[in-house]
Amino acid sequence: MAANKLVAKQKVIHFIQQVPYSTEEKQSWLDQLEENDVSEEVLNELHTALMTIPAEKFASDWMRAKFSTDLASLIRQWRMGNARRQFKHGR
Repeated sequence: MAANKLVAKQKVIHFIQQVPYSTEEKQSWLDQLEENDVSEEVLNELHTALMTIPAEKFASDWMRAKFSTDLASLIRQWRMGNARRQFKHGR
């Protein structure tokens, strides 16, 4: 189970490093991830910050769409993994 949390954290860290967020935001999120695991709060902050980045900071118009779908995929994977860990069998 710990390995799955580590993989999710590594994916989020890799995503943060790819997107043209400000260095202060990046460092803040990386510090949060160092202290804690991935959380819904951090993922929502990433999403809102991604939507506020001006289009000029992206290499092309398609990069925003790519990063948006990549983040949506990360969020979906994290939610499914979290739900799977909380699932209790009724036996």
